Order: sequence, then C-alpha cells, then structure tokens
Amino acid sequence: MQGKPSKNVFTVLFLFLMGALLVFSGCEKEKEVVKTVEVVIHDTVFVQIISVDSIYASPDSIAQGGSITLTAEASSMAGTGPLTFQWFAEAGTLDKPEGDTVTWKAPDDPGVYRITVHVTDGENIGIGSRMIGVGMYVPTSSPYYLGADACQQCHQEKGDEWAMTGHAHAWQTLQESGHAQSYCFPCHSVGYDPTPMSGNSGYDEAPIAKFENVQCENCHGPGSEHVGSGVPDPSKISISFDAELCGSCHNGEHHPYFDEWSSSPHAFDPNAEFPTAIPSCQGCHEGVAASIRLANESAEYPLNVFYGGGAISERPDTSEVGLKPHTCQTCHDPHSDENPGQVRTVADVVLVTANNESPVITEGGVGKLCMQCHHARRAPEPQIADGYAHFGPHANPQADMMAGKSAYHGVAPPNFPWAGPSHLLVQNSCKTCHLNMVEYGGPGVPAITGHTFEPTPEACQNCHGTITDFDDIMALDDFDGDGVVEGVQSEVQGLMDLLATALVDSFLARGVDTTGLGIDGVLGDTTLSTYKEREAGYNWVFILDDKSKGIHNPDYAIQLLQQSYQYFTGQPVPNAAIVREENAVVGNF
Repeated sequence: MQGKPSKNVFTVLFLFLMGALLVFSGCEKEKEVVKTVEVVIHDTVFVQIISVDSIYASPDSIAQGGSITLTAEASSMAGTGPLTFQWFAEAGTLDKPEGDTVTWKAPDDPGVYRITVHVTDGENIGIGSRMIGVGMYVPTSSPYYLGADACQQCHQEKGDEWAMTGHAHAWQTLQESGHAQSYCFPCHSVGYDPTPMSGNSGYDEAPIAKFENVQCENCHGPGSEHVGSGVPDPSKISISFDAELCGSCHNGEHHPYFDEWSSSPHAFDPNAEFPTAIPSCQGCHEGVAASIRLANESAEYPLNVFYGGGAISERPDTSEVGLKPHTCQTCHDPHSDENPGQVRTVADVVLVTANNESPVITEGGVGKLCMQCHHARRAPEPQIADGYAHFGPHANPQADMMAGKSAYHGVAPPNFPWAGPSHLLVQNSCKTCHLNMVEYGGPGVPAITGHTFEPTPEACQNCHGTITDFDDIMALDDFDGDGVVEGVQSEVQGLMDLLATALVDSFLARGVDTTGLGIDGVLGDTTLSTYKEREAGYNWVFILDDKSKGIHNPDYAIQLLQQSYQYFTGQPVPNAAIVREENAVVGNF
C-alpha cells in the first residue's frame, strides 16, 4: 500500500530542482562571458571560441598612399561552423571588406593606423587588429632600431664626428650613383630587412628618412634595449672589433676590402700568433690594443711608448674582449673623418735614437699610420755592444729604411754622406705603393682596394715607367761587382750575398757553425760573434728585415752594404761602383 510522500521527500526534490536551475543558469552566464571577455597577446585579440592567431602584413611599414596586403589566420573550437572574415580600417581604403586576405591603400597623411578583422562562425566572434606605420616606423620585434637622433641625445660628440663621414651620406651617395637597387638598401641605411616573417625590428620599405644612411646602429646593433629602462645599459649594446662587421658591406666585386684583407698578413690568427698575448707587444701585434694606442696619441700617451705602457694599458681584459688580428677598426676610426680614409692617426713618427740622432718623420702623409708600427724600435749600439737574442731591428724597419736612418753608421768614416729619404717623398708613401686601388671594371673584373697590402709593379709605373716586376727598376751601374748592371733588387741581393759570405767565412775560421742558428743567431750571441762581426752584421740583418731588397731606399741600402763590406773585409766591393751620394742608384725614375 502506497502512502503519501513524506515532507522530507518534497524538500529533497525542491532542493534538487533549485540546484539544477542554478547549474544551467551558471552555464549560460559562463557562455556569455566566453563571448565577451577578450585576451590580448601583442596586437592580436581573440576570444576563447574563435582565435585570430595572426595578421601578417607585407610590408609592415609603407609610404603615404602606398598599398599593403594583410592576411588573417584564425582558428576555432571543434563544432563551430565555417569562418568568415570582415575587415575595417580607421583610414585609407580596403579593396574589399571580406575574405582572409585584403589589400589596404594607405592615406596620404603619415601616422600609425589600426586595421581590424572580425572573424565569426555565425554565433561566436574573434577580433584581431594590426597597427600599420605609414611614412614612419613601427617595430614588430625587439630589440628594435631607434635612429641616430636618439643616440645623439647622449652621444652628441660622436654624432657630430659621424656627421662628417661618408657613412652619414651613404643614402645620398647611393641615390646619386645612378644604379640604386633595393638590394643596396641594407648597406646604405639602418635595419632594412624585407624578408617575409623577419620579425621586423627595422623597416622593409625605403622612404623612411630617420633610417637613411649608415648610422650608429648599423655597427652597434638595435638600441631599444640599451635605453629601454631609462638608464643606459652598456651590456645591451654591441661594440665589435671583428672585421666581419665591416666586411658585411665592404665586400664583393665593387669594393672587396674584406675579401682582400682576409688573405693579407694582417688577418692572422691572434691565438696562434706568438706576440699577441704579451702585453708589452700588443701595441702593435694585437688589433684592439693597437687601435687604442693609435687613437689616443697625446702628451700622456705618446705613440712611441710600446712596451707595457701608454694607451695600451687601457685595453679591456681579454675575458671581455678577446685577442684580435689587425682588423679594419685597428687602422680606421669608424666615427671620425678627421684624417683621410678615416685612419686613426697621421701623426709624425718618432724613430729610435741611433747614431747620436733622434729622428722624427714628418713626411709621408697617410703612410705615417703604417710607420707607427713598421719601424726599427731598437737601436743598434746596445745590441752590438752586448748582443741580443733577437739581434737586429724590431722585425720591420721600413720607416727607418725609407728615412735613411737607424741602421749602424759606424761602418763608414765620419761625415760620410748617407742618403736621405727616398719613398717618404712620395705622396702618402706606404699607402701609394701598398694600397694601389683600381676601380671596378664590370662583371668579372672586380675592383682592387689594395687591402692585401702587397705592393704591385703597377703602383710604380707613374714614376718608373712600364714595368712588370720590381726588378725592372734598373740600377745606374754595377754596384755588386758581378760585371752586370741589373735591377736594383738584384744588385742589393748580390751585395747581401757578398757580405753574408764574408761573415760566415769569419765564423767558420773560428770554428763557429751557423747551422740551426742562422747568421743573426750567431751575431746575437757575444760568445759566438766578435764586435766587428756584429757591427757589419747589424746592417745585413737590417736590410733583410726591411724585406724590400732596397726598393724602399735604394741609395741607403747599397751604401749600408758596401760600407759594411769594406769595413769588415778591409777592402771595397771588388769591381763595383761605390755609392757616395744620393740619387746615384736608380735609373728609370
């Protein structure tokens, strides 16, 4: 027999119905929330049901009146219907209002404009937008470029120097060249990168004035993070001594500076080269220290201070800046056009005190930059008296040879008329002969920049006529006594051979063998060599280390060898014309 439902049953049923009502009511409210709450990620806005994942623009910065293509990508939760796209622009015109891809024509006024797309399945909606810069720059990734004006807020002095360089006019130079192409833009402006989906931190269309020319950020990288916190952070900006930085633009057939440098002696491996890690040698033998020394010539830091002092003491620790070869930045100042070719210095060159003289080279133009390292640096007298493990000048006495200084003059009578400067009197000296430049000759005929630093006979032709070899520069007479008038280099080599034979014969007569030591090794050891051998031998090593076989100063080279031979053997070079005055050696000049 069924009884009436108890009061408790009605109570439970009532509570159940109320709970269900609350649950369904909550779901409906949750659904409403899903349709209205927006989540912002970068410049994309999406709702939970339909997401506008990206709006791709090509390019992302355009000129006034230009056109740009926009493509939206969207996704939806399973179970929704097909998606449709509707576009809106706050200015300018769209070629059509619907579709996942549209073209927008920008207005004539510069500014930043928002393009919006609504994506719907008929019930739910997703909204996305993209900011487009017109006639200006809108970065889409970080770090991004600021332009030179921003850098000069703090670095005004450097900015003023830069404004006088060719880099500051690179865009104008390109436009006036008559062959400007878009592939030229990256090396004539800041941040140009038209690569699709590049995450543009620069720009991808040319007419943005603030990024024209080669500016600070071409070399130092985007500056946004450097100043992003309001306090400049030095760790967020790049300072590079790598040749590859300059070589990214200064290469190729038109201007192969980097390509040529890469095969030059200056492009040595700094971790394999002996002197680079020794602080007392770094002022010439390591790229960073040398750049600091050359850039900071002053009364406090004279350029002739090499050994562990002077400006090279300011070099950052190698844990911060590794050892470098002689890169572009060693010789060239990226910021200043004060000197021709933006070289770091054309200061006078102080040579070593020798023969009771303290010579200073004042001629030579741009070549004086090279001479700051390429000179004897060590005097002959102390080595002749006491010997020296590295007997002779400091490896490369080219400046001394050209000046007619710093060899050992004690082999000649007092008041002997030593020859004076030779190629120092050529405009720009070293640069003229060792960096002979040839313009681009068309496809397959690259320009020559001279940055192998190897001299070419063509560089000599303005003075010495049509020659194809340096030994085509003929001597005026037979200076080595072999009965033949030869080229200057052959005459000098003949004299070198005569003096070397005399020295070795003297060594052997005392039972000293040069095997394994070489002539210079024996000369540097006072237990193996005599004082007189060291006197004559110093000049032999001096000319050997000059490496030009007399070309740098033919008169001085032949005088040194002839006088050394006569002093050592007691007789003049047999059958030779003896040089006792200047301009007596070279014929076709």
